Amino acid sequence: PDLAIAALTKLKEERERRKALELTAAIQKPQIAELKPKASYYDGVLNAKNLLSTTKIAKDYGKSAVWLNNDLHEKKVQYKQGDIWLLYQKYAQQGYTSTKTSIYNGSDGTEHAKVHTYWTQKGRLFIYDLLKSDGLLPLIEKEK
Repeated sequence: PDLAIAALTKLKEERERRKALELTAAIQKPQIAELKPKASYYDGVLNAKNLLSTTKIAKDYGKSAVWLNNDLHEKKVQYKQGDIWLLYQKYAQQGYTSTKTSIYNGSDGTEHAKVHTYWTQKGRLFIYDLLKSDGLLPLIEKEK
């Protein structure tokens, strides 16, 4: 009888565990269906190859590029070398930024090249998380 009681008890526990798993799966299925398009969008945005200027990101917050550059400098994310902002080594290999070189004619009539730092979508998300930790949200997310 003890063996039968133990077997039936184990069977009962397994059935209860299976029932709990089925309930969890039933709850999670619509949640997964809802989140799947968002995850695809998120993956698409993060893998996008287009670059954003600091000005464009700052405008999301109602701020200027000067403000954002200075804020990122204060947070030890970037430093200025000459006339270009560069990321500190801790962030330099994360894929947050890229550079573009533009050619222009100087007042002396010769061609000059200027390098500009631009942010990737991954970098934009990094800035979002950084500013959010300070309680600063983009204008579109602020409560009216």
